[in-house]
Amino acid sequence: MKMKKIYLSILMLMFAAILVACQDNDGPNNGKEYDFSTIYKEKEVITVWMDDTDGKYMKAVIEAFNATPEGKDIVVQFQHMGTVDARERLKTFGLTGNGADIFQFPHDHLAPAILEDLVYALPVDFANRMKDRIHPLGLDIATLLYDEKTGKFGPGTDAVERLYALPISLETVGLYYNKKLVSEPATTYEQLIEEATAWNAIKDSSDRTNAEQGLYYLGTSSHWADSYFIQHIYSAFGFFPFGPNLDDASAVGFVNAKEALTWMRDELKPVTTGNSDHNSIGANANFVAGKIPYIIAGPWNIQEYQSATNVDLGIAPLPTIDGKETKPFAGAQMVAIYKHSTKKEAATKFLEFLASDTAMEIMLRDKYKLPALKEELLKDIPGFLSDPYMPAISNQLKNAIPMPTIPEVQYYWGPGESMIQKVWNGTESSIDKAVEDAEQAYIAQRGLGNS
Repeated sequence: MKMKKIYLSILMLMFAAILVACQDNDGPNNGKEYDFSTIYKEKEVITVWMDDTDGKYMKAVIEAFNATPEGKDIVVQFQHMGTVDARERLKTFGLTGNGADIFQFPHDHLAPAILEDLVYALPVDFANRMKDRIHPLGLDIATLLYDEKTGKFGPGTDAVERLYALPISLETVGLYYNKKLVSEPATTYEQLIEEATAWNAIKDSSDRTNAEQGLYYLGTSSHWADSYFIQHIYSAFGFFPFGPNLDDASAVGFVNAKEALTWMRDELKPVTTGNSDHNSIGANANFVAGKIPYIIAGPWNIQEYQSATNVDLGIAPLPTIDGKETKPFAGAQMVAIYKHSTKKEAATKFLEFLASDTAMEIMLRDKYKLPALKEELLKDIPGFLSDPYMPAISNQLKNAIPMPTIPEVQYYWGPGESMIQKVWNGTESSIDKAVEDAEQAYIAQRGLGNS
């Protein structure tokens, strides 16, 4: 009974406190309504799939986002997801409610993801704001002409140009060199070929030349039939897949690659693989060991090269050919909103935060990726100007071209690689025939893909 009286007394005190709290300076409440929604606002939860194995980057990004007025009422649930896996997982789990509101993927997954009804076309006002911040190459890659009613891309349709994703990082290949072996990097392929001829002929104590040991002056971290790496050579001879705007799916246009293929066979092959095939004769391992001066590589190789004890790494622009600029492909990592997300407003706020200086600084620091910002904005990102390599990658982007993002690009790589192999390895003596075979292979694959 005593406990019951104490309990009732506490209730009475609480009731009195509530009555006092509900009075304003003018006296009793008199029916006045109080809005507590801003104080007790329910937080919205969004799920984000990003490629971040240890979660360090996303932890920092989420904390910074939640510290902003836009993000204070949004709970971001992060799940690590490999960029090439996100699409397939979203196709399977998206509509069940177990997918993501935001997901990351590489540039070449954009068009297929749109066709699979996975990507939300971003609002026009968001796209306009991104024009003030994001590098034009990134916007070009992430902006597509697409008719959502017919599922058709490109010109000649009723397609509308929309921004479908936010590019967060950019990458391209460059001329990587070892400062222990090279004082000033070559600026032309003519210079490289001349120097390579002399280097390859140097003999060691056993009377074997560098070439005989497979220690060719210039290598590639991929292989010489990789169309992504070779694009900078193609460009000097006027070949751009799918036409000058990179969006004409009616033909790759391999016929325009003949001159480049001839140069590669007659000029490049003898000093890079000699009489061997298109494979790069262990160039990556040889460069890491400090045994060769040059390699064509990308930012994904930096950590390995930087930590190699026999390498003092430098990155130079890709050399010209016959006075003509060489234009590599630019690729991007992208982040998009799931088309069937029920939390698009909150997702858009987080997406926009990923384009902020704060988030880009975290990405540079924790992921060591080049922020997909306009060149003039990069200087405002702490750590960019003092980095020994990122400014060089940014500089290479000045003459890069955007990766084609039409769906048919998936049918380009196989025939393109086979074409180079036939010419480089000598299995097809006629370049005309190799080119024609590649075009027909593309047409056949495209037909099967669209059937």
